[in-house]
Amino acid sequence: MKVISIIGEKKSGKTSLIEYLIIYLKEYGKVGCIKHAHELDLDASKDTDRFFNAGAEIVIGASEEKMVKIYGGKNLKELLKEMADSCADFVLVEGFKSSGLPKIALSDFSDEEVSNIIKRIDFREDSKMREEMIKEIVQIILSLEDYKTKSV
Repeated sequence: MKVISIIGEKKSGKTSLIEYLIIYLKEYGKVGCIKHAHELDLDASKDTDRFFNAGAEIVIGASEEKMVKIYGGKNLKELLKEMADSCADFVLVEGFKSSGLPKIALSDFSDEEVSNIIKRIDFREDSKMREEMIKEIVQIILSLEDYKTKSV
């Protein structure tokens, strides 16, 4: 399983980049995503959120089209194990800038502030440049060493 973290300030294009990478990486295998959020903004009227807020450690909401699994207190290593158990070939992580994962940075972080940045980009450039950037990042991801039980 190949794992990379996409990091950047708010509104730097992280989510958009991940959406594009999913489209390209699906040609090579199963893609999973993990999003780091300081607060998970769930609609309080939803039963799944009510179950979680009541103290359930794991809540699964399912419909015929999709399923969402909500965990409490999981760390990145455990989440990556969940992805491996789900047979993901690629995991795109949004955030977790303090992890040891290889990173694509969309903001100007110093090497002292964030480790293991393998590529820095400005994703707000024109669409022709964007497509070339995405293809380059896909090649970077494909060339990554497989994630094992390394510390993150």
